[in-house]
Amino acid sequence: MRWLFGLLLITPLIVAPPPRRDAAQAQQAQETHQQPQQGQNGQQEEIQKPVGEQEPEKQRYMFTYNKYLEEVVKILESDPKFNEKIKNMKEEDIKAGAIADHIDDLDEGVFNQLTLVKAQEIERLRNQIEEQIKADGHANNIKLPDHLDVQNWEKFGKEDLRKLIQKTVADMNAEDERRRDEFKEYEMKKKAEEDHKLAQMSEDERKRAVAEDEARDARHNDHEKLKHPGSRDQLEEVWEDGDHMDKDSFDPKTFFRLHDINGDGYWNTEELEALFQIELDKMYNETNPDDDPREKFEEMNRMREHVMTQMDKNQDRLVSMDEFMQDNEAQTPEKDPGWDDLGKNHVYTDEELKKFEDEYAQQQGWGEGAYKTSTAPVTANMHQQQQQQQQQQQQDHQQPVQAEVHYNQGQAPAQPVQQQPQAPGQQQIHELPKDPSYGI
Repeated sequence: MRWLFGLLLITPLIVAPPPRRDAAQAQQAQETHQQPQQGQNGQQEEIQKPVGEQEPEKQRYMFTYNKYLEEVVKILESDPKFNEKIKNMKEEDIKAGAIADHIDDLDEGVFNQLTLVKAQEIERLRNQIEEQIKADGHANNIKLPDHLDVQNWEKFGKEDLRKLIQKTVADMNAEDERRRDEFKEYEMKKKAEEDHKLAQMSEDERKRAVAEDEARDARHNDHEKLKHPGSRDQLEEVWEDGDHMDKDSFDPKTFFRLHDINGDGYWNTEELEALFQIELDKMYNETNPDDDPREKFEEMNRMREHVMTQMDKNQDRLVSMDEFMQDNEAQTPEKDPGWDDLGKNHVYTDEELKKFEDEYAQQQGWGEGAYKTSTAPVTANMHQQQQQQQQQQQQDHQQPVQAEVHYNQGQAPAQPVQQQPQAPGQQQIHELPKDPSYGI
């Protein structure tokens, strides 16, 4: 059930409450037979909120069956007998959907609630299907839902829970993969447009532009050395600078409880990402035009995925206290290898970029030499030709294609439509088919 609760990460995100500082400190005092810190007035000192209380940048997972998933989890969570049965169940078994085998002994009232939310989900699906048929004019595109048992519409059963868990796991993995692919395309598009822009410049202009780009990168990289996400040194930095605790008093168990915001005994995705804000703030400043906010979000995902790979041994998308305490990197001080950010790690290969640039140039109507640079100085006449080429491109994209002229065999072809004379050196620009993947 613990892992199933973790699936609630896909529901609409809200600002999390501050870490459970009082509970963590009380537990630490109990384990070390010490009293909580007292101020001069005899009252427990109020400590500033740590880095964990930050509004999420964007919603990560949003599926059509979110509400159904949330309601099912809430109902199961409310049944004490069910929770007791699965308390010692292995996380990988829960992830595989084996948790469904334990719902047979639920109270009738719990089954009735589950059946009710299933009926509501079926009604939502029925309305969705009707709208799709109306929009398409046929039912050829209708697919049976795979997050519930379509063989038993009248009652919620173990297959409903099994399918719901397996579907959610698959969709979350697919969403992460889609995010990485979209970011790669975003970076390649930026590079293609930059290369094309440089190709249109004279040698002197290109040198100045390259120098400006290098200066921008230097400003972005001029920051404090990054600590390795999930390392002991990085966590101690959060303890000291984010949580405002004494560095020498770092206690791993207390730190874990402090950042277990919802108190379920696990670090979920949002709780993990809150630990990286100090490192991210070293690299990115929202008011700095040199910094790309989309790259910041992807950097946070890289850090989270790295720590999950490092600590999450059973791959349940949660980090337990035991996994945290047994992780060598998190428990070994002064062994931080540092961290290379996206600027030092291209998300695409040279081959991928070459293929993308060729396709992108064709879609934009740039021609075969879109990225070729010339060492010859650009004259006023060449500038004029480039402007005329750009104007011609705009006209070609705006004007409709003229009808094809037909003539009978043996008849002389009709005279072609008189074209505007081209400037010397100007190439004919042809209309290119639009690519639906880019909408261009």
